[in-house]
Amino acid sequence: MTRASRAAAVLAAAALAVWPAVAAGAPLPQVRVLATGGTIAGAGSAASNSYKSGQVTVANLIAALPGVDAIAALSGEQVANIPSGDMDETIWRNLHARVQAAFADPAIAGVVITHGTDTLEETAFFLQLILPQVKPVVVVGSMRPSTAVSADGPHNMLDAIRVVTAPGAAGRGVMVVMNDSIFDPVSVTKVDMHRLDAFAAPSRGPIGDVVRITPTFFAPAPPPRARLSLLPAPLPRIAIVYAYAGLTGDDVRRFAKDAAGVVIAGVGAGGFSKSAREAVRDLTKRGVLVVRTPRQGHGDIWPSDAAAGDDSDSAVGTIAGRELTPAKARILLMLALQQPRTRAELQAIFDGMF
Repeated sequence: MTRASRAAAVLAAAALAVWPAVAAGAPLPQVRVLATGGTIAGAGSAASNSYKSGQVTVANLIAALPGVDAIAALSGEQVANIPSGDMDETIWRNLHARVQAAFADPAIAGVVITHGTDTLEETAFFLQLILPQVKPVVVVGSMRPSTAVSADGPHNMLDAIRVVTAPGAAGRGVMVVMNDSIFDPVSVTKVDMHRLDAFAAPSRGPIGDVVRITPTFFAPAPPPRARLSLLPAPLPRIAIVYAYAGLTGDDVRRFAKDAAGVVIAGVGAGGFSKSAREAVRDLTKRGVLVVRTPRQGHGDIWPSDAAAGDDSDSAVGTIAGRELTPAKARILLMLALQQPRTRAELQAIFDGMF
């Protein structure tokens, strides 16, 4: 017996030990796998760090899962096969439609989405904002391609399938599973470009883990957040401005041209220079919505009060982005601005994330 076949046998035996109802002949839960590409579907030389994303099909991803037939019955759809840096609104809309189709099938217990890690948190957050929490969805990726020595994709996918079929997943909506950890899409972010533990939730931590074969959730499912709609018209353009020493008002104006809203990845607690502040003040007076977020990617930016004087959110016309990263604040603002909203209404939407 080869090392690979011995490993497959161990995983299969472990799965049967944990799922005695399945071993006794009970029906398997059905899981729909929606594949979009990324490193988890990448291929290259096992002796090299070089590879191409989005080369392996969903059928081959499923075939590489030892012991999965003791956990769930899988069906797959190839929604896309791209590096996740190429993820866009068109694919998001298609992915949303395919998840909704899976939800409409009463036989499907949950959905697993395979995804590249570069924009994985954005897709997960986008779907969490617009999907009803009727069935669990897990977005999963890998840091090593399928052809690498000790590829982490099959392990992460098995964990994702265990999570999406676990009773504790009910009512949680969309989750992210990476490297034995379960995350809420609102708080998870990619913090490393190479390591297997590349994902973390710096402000809040994971919501559970899959250290054992049976997933563990650290707390009951929270009350559902308010859901936003996805309308047929293209989403409004939202610009992201990265603040730095020397940022000028002209820099802000260039980035904000023709944008319905602007997210500023600010220094410190979402701050930016005096020159940039004057440009922002001009933008908000013209009806452009501006959100302050932390460029360091975590920390809570709450609305500044009267003590800030002329620099307060109410005086400048800005919105406090709370704990959202700049990329996630952009997504929330895009969806929220599909219909006219006041600054106060938008601030309430951002506050409602936490």
